[in-house]
Amino acid sequence: MAKFDESAEMAQALLRCAGTGVYIVQNGKFRYVNSLFLELTGYSEPELLGKYSLDLVHPEDRETVRKKAIDSLKGGSSLPFEYRFVKKNGEIIWVLEKVTSTEYKGKRATVGSFLDITERRQAEERFQDLFENASDLIQAVVPDGSFLYVNRAWRLTLGYSEDEIAHLSLLDIVHPESQAHCMEMFQRVMAGENVYGVEAVFVAKGGKQITVEGNVSCRFEEGKPVSTRGIFRNVTEHKRMEEALKQSEEKYRTILQNMEDAYFEIDLAGNFTFFNDSMCRALGYSREELMGMDSRACTAQEDAEPTYENLAEMYRTGEPGKTISLKFVRKDGGIRFSDTRISALLNEKGEIVGFRGIGRDVTERRRLEQKLDEMATHDPLTGLPNRLLLNDRLAVGLTQAQRNDTRLAIMMLDLDRFKDVNDTLGHGVGDQLLRAAGERMTGLVRKSDTVARMGGDEFVLLLPQIAKIEDVTKVAQKILEAFRKPFVFGGHQIYTTTSIGIAIYPEDGEDAETLLKHTDTAMYWVKEQGRDNYELYSGGRVNDS
Repeated sequence: MAKFDESAEMAQALLRCAGTGVYIVQNGKFRYVNSLFLELTGYSEPELLGKYSLDLVHPEDRETVRKKAIDSLKGGSSLPFEYRFVKKNGEIIWVLEKVTSTEYKGKRATVGSFLDITERRQAEERFQDLFENASDLIQAVVPDGSFLYVNRAWRLTLGYSEDEIAHLSLLDIVHPESQAHCMEMFQRVMAGENVYGVEAVFVAKGGKQITVEGNVSCRFEEGKPVSTRGIFRNVTEHKRMEEALKQSEEKYRTILQNMEDAYFEIDLAGNFTFFNDSMCRALGYSREELMGMDSRACTAQEDAEPTYENLAEMYRTGEPGKTISLKFVRKDGGIRFSDTRISALLNEKGEIVGFRGIGRDVTERRRLEQKLDEMATHDPLTGLPNRLLLNDRLAVGLTQAQRNDTRLAIMMLDLDRFKDVNDTLGHGVGDQLLRAAGERMTGLVRKSDTVARMGGDEFVLLLPQIAKIEDVTKVAQKILEAFRKPFVFGGHQIYTTTSIGIAIYPEDGEDAETLLKHTDTAMYWVKEQGRDNYELYSGGRVNDS
């Protein structure tokens, strides 16, 4: 059991830098709160001391928090947990908390560390809604084959409840004839390969066979695979139609004209010779306009050469059809994504006289994949790169700087007295200010530079390939001058300044951790000297020049 030391000023300073509120509860009442806890909750110290801590917890979460506190007194500490907290102004925020048994003034008590995670929870809820309501079947599978999560479309299509899914493995829902292929694909993905156009047969709860097509990728942490993500479309009816095409030429024509998927035929020169109404609608052309048109005219430029190389190989080898990903250009210039299965078109002698394709519009799925990737690397409020993407670009920038013997600069800055804006005008205006600040900074730097939001009102600028240090200080001066001009929106004219700390590779460090640490040191030195300025870190100390 730890003993809380009221004189630990250095520990409190470190906690403040970490953005953590700290409090002590004894007999259910607050006995101590640090300054950051007061800032996060909006209360003053006299308002909290002696007040029952559970009174500030959202009613639906009070029992959970009470049990965590009791458990900590029995076992020493709890794992971090999340709950809703009610601030003084009535605003409800999500917090991440860990409670530990301690001794305070000779008696048992609970000490808690308190972190505002509202923005993270809101981003997670947006992601969850996007994922859960997608029309495609989405699943994540961990390396042992069990399911990490599936979405609503997956559950409805296969007929399993969430409790049943918890006891399933990947092979439980894959048809025996598809298992060898699926396991081979699973191993390729776990080795780092993204696999597109995957086709498999799933078995629903009642035994019904579901044919699916989609893409599978793997998520890695610290170089190790942690889960595969598959996004699939139910193509059972699509496959039945393909089979019907083989059985009857007469049925084939009727089905093609009424099917939802786009169907087309081209001759060896690439000109359209036949297509269904869905193909016309997909491309926005009339039948008269499309007939005889060169298919290259409606194929995205970057896809044209690879597509015709595939067709040429199919012609030379006589290999069976394959599914390829294509971007089609509509008559109005819009882009549509399609997974298209191409096969050879034969005459009575068995000679290849052209090609035919059946295309499934996967534009929604592609946009979903792009959105998921963007949410993982960008700040949900400002749209700027987040810490993860900044670290990736910083690693690349350092490698290039080492290889080319050039400099790289990092600036860390935050908005002076940003808390006053939130307190006086509200968090909505504060959010607008953060977005406007990010846009203003982005307009002042090069396209090769990175403006990232680290959280709160803290931003980091990465400036690679710096010729001389004076170039960096000029950028810093431009930012200072730009921020001295008011921000105007929503009927408010807001004046704020910024404090900037700068570290240079290689003078101030040769790795990302050291450079960021020194940049932070330089920024806080500026704040201590009165804000609205910049400072270079140099030689293990802040430059006095």
